[in-house]
Amino acid sequence: MRIRNFFTIFTVISLTIICLYYICFSFYPSKLGKEAYVDSNGNLENEKKIGLLKNKTINLGLDLKGGISMISEISEKDLLKKFSDNSKNPIFLKSLEKTDKKKEKNPNIDYFSSFLKYFYQEREKMNIDFSLSDLFGIKSNIEEINYNSSNKEIENIIKKKIDQSITSTYNILRSRIDKFGIIQPNIQRINNSNRILIELSGIKNFDRIKNILQKKAELNFFEIYSLQEIIPYFEDINKKFFKNKINENKSLIDILNIPHIIKYTNNPIVGLVDQKYLKIVNEFLNSNESKEYLPYNLRDIKFFWGYKKKQYKNKKFFQLFSIKKTNYEKEIYPLNGDMIVKAYKSFGPFNEIIVNIKMNQIGSRNWKMLTEKNIGKNIAIVLDNLVYTAPIVKSIIPNGISQISGRLSLQESEDLVNILNAGRLPTSVKVIQSEIIGPSLGKESVQKGIFSFFISIFFVFIWIFFYYYIPGLYANIALIFNLIFIFGILISINAVLTFPGISGIILTLAMSMDANVLFYEKIKEEIKKGNSIRIAIYNSYTINGALSSVIDGQITTLLCGFILFYFGIGPIKGFSTTLIIGIFTSMFTSIFLVRLFLEFHLNKYKNISFNYHKILINKIKNIQWDFLSKRKLTYTISFICVIISFLSLFYKGLNLGIDFVGGRSYLIRFDHKVIPEKISYLLSKSFIENGIPSFPEVKTFGNENQLKVITKYKIRNESNKVDREILEKMFVTLKPYFNTIDFNSFKILEKEKSLGILSIEKVGPIIAKDITNNAFISIFLSLLVIFFYIFIRFKKWQFGLGALISLLHDIIIVLGIFSFFHKWISILEIDQTFIAALLTIIGYSINDTVIVYDKIRKILKITPSSISFYKIINNGINQTLTRTMNTSFITMLVICTIFLFGGPTIRGFMLALFIGIGIGTYSSIFIASSIVYDLSNQKKK
Repeated sequence: MRIRNFFTIFTVISLTIICLYYICFSFYPSKLGKEAYVDSNGNLENEKKIGLLKNKTINLGLDLKGGISMISEISEKDLLKKFSDNSKNPIFLKSLEKTDKKKEKNPNIDYFSSFLKYFYQEREKMNIDFSLSDLFGIKSNIEEINYNSSNKEIENIIKKKIDQSITSTYNILRSRIDKFGIIQPNIQRINNSNRILIELSGIKNFDRIKNILQKKAELNFFEIYSLQEIIPYFEDINKKFFKNKINENKSLIDILNIPHIIKYTNNPIVGLVDQKYLKIVNEFLNSNESKEYLPYNLRDIKFFWGYKKKQYKNKKFFQLFSIKKTNYEKEIYPLNGDMIVKAYKSFGPFNEIIVNIKMNQIGSRNWKMLTEKNIGKNIAIVLDNLVYTAPIVKSIIPNGISQISGRLSLQESEDLVNILNAGRLPTSVKVIQSEIIGPSLGKESVQKGIFSFFISIFFVFIWIFFYYYIPGLYANIALIFNLIFIFGILISINAVLTFPGISGIILTLAMSMDANVLFYEKIKEEIKKGNSIRIAIYNSYTINGALSSVIDGQITTLLCGFILFYFGIGPIKGFSTTLIIGIFTSMFTSIFLVRLFLEFHLNKYKNISFNYHKILINKIKNIQWDFLSKRKLTYTISFICVIISFLSLFYKGLNLGIDFVGGRSYLIRFDHKVIPEKISYLLSKSFIENGIPSFPEVKTFGNENQLKVITKYKIRNESNKVDREILEKMFVTLKPYFNTIDFNSFKILEKEKSLGILSIEKVGPIIAKDITNNAFISIFLSLLVIFFYIFIRFKKWQFGLGALISLLHDIIIVLGIFSFFHKWISILEIDQTFIAALLTIIGYSINDTVIVYDKIRKILKITPSSISFYKIINNGINQTLTRTMNTSFITMLVICTIFLFGGPTIRGFMLALFIGIGIGTYSSIFIASSIVYDLSNQKKK
């Protein structure tokens, strides 16, 4: 006992100090931290302060805090060049040039359609027999194209290839962002175009994100020319350099700092160039005049710059490398990024960071051949035309392992590993727009949500204290510690808290209180048997007491959490992160901390009462219902509800939100600050489709007087009439904010105008198909794991099947209610938060069911064989009724409080929880146990 208490006290004190340390930094940032954020201009010390502060503050998701919005453009020009095998045909090049000029004037044009128009025009103008099959056929090795293919067929094939490449780029970008731990990003393709909208929470470093998104990850390995091999060439073109008077004061040899470099043997670089000469050297070395001087043995030379600058003369110079380009393109051992199996980070002998690259079988063979040929020479490892490192080959490398070094920082190495593992982009990507955005839930909604959360916790405290008195007070103190631990751990692991994550916290707090109720009710049972209060507490906290019920309930939910974390992305991962942390902290506080409080109280006051309100408790205790006798009625009710749900889902469908269907996006500028929630409410009165108000998503974008409005109103109708109708409805609704302009001024798209619409776009769904598929896979696997766990623990497949059917029953009916009533209740919308609500319902329902099962199992062990299984199940349900009513009441109290005070944005989520938890409680009592009885062989006995 002393050892256990010492362990509990030590753990609580340690965890509390650590968690409060992180929480204090999060809610009360120090003056030092504030200065670091304001004054950092590349200063190393300030960057350290920012890094330290960032790791000690809570990271809020895009829905709670806002972040940055970027529009990335995928280069269709590069794709056309790639498909044509970099054709130099004048018709092709001229068509690309004209299309580029047109795109500069109108960025929203369809690039490929415009290219085709100019291609046919140029072909007719030049009167050259050159078809699309000549351009994209034999050279590009596109199997679908041959000389018999018509132009229309080729157009469709190329268009399909472009679309596939854009989709592939979209998936790779999303994978890269996911690998950087940014939870719940919004990534949407804009109107099936080559543009992708990316919204990321809590990001301050624009340049780093741009680098992550724009890096093509084109990895190649090249042989290089040494300085000794190309000095004669530099001396020849040096004369041309002087002749053109590119620089009157310095020769090319001096600008490249050749006298300094040549002192060092085995130096892979051929130049160190000051930044002010960078453009001059680059243009001169790549000019046709310089290339004319190339001797035959250097015809395949290509000059690349190094990724890192080199320190020289107290300044940083750009490193120049000379690459043998031909060996990659034509010889038998090509090496590129497609051959990478895995990239990972390690540390060298001097604690320098190294990025290791593991190649596949073909890459390993070619790497062995390349290293065998170049023993004693340098090989350049090039990423996106920048040389990261050029190591000397000391021996043959047969295992396909290569390394990138070169004084990489921790952040640079992590970014590089993640980019390489995420895959190579099929084309280049450019960030063309970036803005700061407000939270998607709105600042007012977030404040109301937090306020309502604390009100609900206060009501829970009052109820538990009212019901259990002093033990209830200890349960409340443990709940406070639980909250401190959850938030402290979230901050310490640099996790991101999202709205679905808050729902995970709500579930774990309910389960934490549930565990305390189970222990307290068991203590009362032990006292009723005649045991002393001390023995009653001891017996209740053992496996034969309430501990097995608590552990089984928590473990089933924990297993679900691990599966959701592994397979889930976006809102599912945010939910599962807080759920897993919360389960561990809840188990610790309810099993160890509350027991410690109770034992300390006994040591000091010798007694403690668990029956403060005896009249209320006795009334509940005296309830002895014959639940199984009602099973045919409950089966009938559930069967009818499930059938109606299926019919409604089939015929009426679901009210899918913007997250699933996409919408039209409008950037609107006002002449003063506006509240997004009010604008959303006003527009919902105008956007009524099939009798259902459609609440648009509204958030600040850039300045506080600019809003981004995304509506799904008539999203499936793409006619110009609908576009105009939406604009008219918006203008009429928002007219009080635009007294000085008319409708024509409001709708004209001009970025520099002071009022009205600045841009219009159509965005795709935030939740891609694979995210939805992953959600269903993770839920299915969770159900499967629950079945097997309960089957193993309870040694009866009937228990596992009963729990599984009960959960499916809950999910189907909740979906059915959302489907059947969505035309009358506008907040019954399926979005990201609904997924979190569904996961919360599953976790709550299975916990409820397992506790009832555990009580039935315990009664079975101690009951004589003469007692019927029918009576045992009824007794099990009745004996857990106090706990069920308590836990359900507490959870419903939290949900109702947040529903009433949390604002309109989160009411749909809370309503889903209210419905689901109500149905889950019903199924745990009436359905799950009844199925066990009807399937069991003991029914006959």
